[in-house]
Amino acid sequence: MELTSNLDIVGGAKLLLASLLLYVVFKVIQRLFFHPLSKVPGPWYAAVSSLYEFWWDCPKDGRYWKKIEEMHGKYGPIVRINPWEVHINDPPFMDTLWSNSKMEKDPFFYGGFGVDAAAVSTVSAEMHRLRRGAMAPFFSKANVAKLEPRVLARVQQLCGRIEEFEAEDKPICVSDAYRCLATDIVTDYAVPKTRTMLTHPNFASVFVRVVRDTAGVINWNRHIRIIYPLLVHMPRGVVACLDRDGATTAMVDNQNDLYSQAKAVVENATTKETPTVINAVFDHPSLPPSEKTVSRIFDETVTVIGAGTETLGNTLSILTFYVISNPPVYQTMKAELKKAAAEHNVSPDSLLDCHIVESLPYLQAVMKESLRYSSSVVGRLPRRNPTASMTYTTPTGKTYVLPPGTVASMSVRDIHFNADIFKDRYEFKPERWLVEDPAELARLDKHMVAFGKGVRACLGLELAKQEILLVAGNLFWKYDFELYETSLWDVTVVHDYFSPFGPSQSKGVRVKVKN
Repeated sequence: MELTSNLDIVGGAKLLLASLLLYVVFKVIQRLFFHPLSKVPGPWYAAVSSLYEFWWDCPKDGRYWKKIEEMHGKYGPIVRINPWEVHINDPPFMDTLWSNSKMEKDPFFYGGFGVDAAAVSTVSAEMHRLRRGAMAPFFSKANVAKLEPRVLARVQQLCGRIEEFEAEDKPICVSDAYRCLATDIVTDYAVPKTRTMLTHPNFASVFVRVVRDTAGVINWNRHIRIIYPLLVHMPRGVVACLDRDGATTAMVDNQNDLYSQAKAVVENATTKETPTVINAVFDHPSLPPSEKTVSRIFDETVTVIGAGTETLGNTLSILTFYVISNPPVYQTMKAELKKAAAEHNVSPDSLLDCHIVESLPYLQAVMKESLRYSSSVVGRLPRRNPTASMTYTTPTGKTYVLPPGTVASMSVRDIHFNADIFKDRYEFKPERWLVEDPAELARLDKHMVAFGKGVRACLGLELAKQEILLVAGNLFWKYDFELYETSLWDVTVVHDYFSPFGPSQSKGVRVKVKN
């Protein structure tokens, strides 16, 4: 009897294994030869399974973007990068993909953020419109203009810290300092509790590590959806016992702080004397009660603070490195700033305001070139049309029909470094933005998509531009910088954690003030 039972178990296991093998074979054949995307070029191993993408995004630490670049080099402007998605490297197609207000986001890709209820991760166009609408007034140009005194106060605080380092002849990690500045500004504006990162003796290097480590979770959570929930919900005591260097515990502490911020908004609608973005979301009359739960507000809190920190810090770091590395650029910008300060009678103890810095053409050109070069999203931005087909025709005239629901993606970096649009694309050349031909400038501006394009474009673009101009304008007017133990390697993009990250061993962009 026992022998018969064991034979039945073995037989059942064999049948299950055979069935599984047959299913795998069936899916491979179907995806290679009968799938609607089977005619799209690309490597067969990417077409049959997402394991190839998983390997390069997770164990290989956010390097699939480089593999996609290699695929385009081999197969052309359209490639199949996983069983359900095509990637297109052809700038004219961006209007079709990103400007259509009916496009949805890809739930697989954006699900990696682990904050499905945030506007940035919202799949449907209708729900996104509702969620974005609750925040949009706060990020209008008029409202951002009102923020100027608060931003200038942080710039002044940063100047004070720089002078402390100057007095001690110590190098400054501006990569960390800029992220602290951005965090203090966005938390002051967006959430109940303002962080004070600029006061940390070493510019909160541990917190900057937390931002990087948390971003690195995105790729893993995209493929294994339990990763982010474990990070958020695992008891801190358990994490602390298993954590050797404290990095994971710091990530949990950061998430707990953001949760407490969201909870404070839900439990007490008035949390600051001045309105905050998250309070506006909670108070917005068009949002139903289901959109005002703690978990939903938490998701929005995470993305607002995350978006307002890393992208600005990275852009200012790139700006600082390339300006100092290019003496003609440095001297031209410095001369323009000095002249503007003299013409407006700004004393050395004061700051250049928005009225001044926004009127400086060369500083504006440096900002644009920094935004182009930094490309705040290094990887792809996928979209899908749920109801209609998309048609893509290659420059050689071959047409591909992408059925409804097909995920198609493009990358900001591909556009910003397109040789036909930006001549000498790998050179940092602010002068490219000072052309006198209006048509040529309009062509360049159209392809400046650092903040995305269409209805899904970044809400915070006006605030980001204000911060870049005020920070860069004042720091390079007031101080003479030189790089300290920083090379091109330190600003080379290596990892795609949605935002671009450099080598993990890098100490960031470091400078010293010349005596």
